[in-house]
Amino acid sequence: MVDRKEIAHLGDLVKVEIDEPEKYIHQVDEILKYFEGLDSVEFQSYKSVQKEISYEDLREDTCEEFLVDGKPLIESLKRDQNNFVRAPKMI
Repeated sequence: MVDRKEIAHLGDLVKVEIDEPEKYIHQVDEILKYFEGLDSVEFQSYKSVQKEISYEDLREDTCEEFLVDGKPLIESLKRDQNNFVRAPKMI
């Protein structure tokens, strides 16, 4: 079972402040149980889970330009002073 100390450590690793680690203990336990179930699945042969596709069955790759208001998308994105593309904050 995951404890408060491990949740706090995970928060430190991903540089996120976790105010209430107890709230995440059950969620992390459920995730770990799910992976334990996946680990317990046995296969007779890996060939049964592999699907080979011949080269002839693959589609032709094409490059398509994505336009926004008649301009290429890359030109429509916000940029900073160093010409890097700016994305919205995720947190």
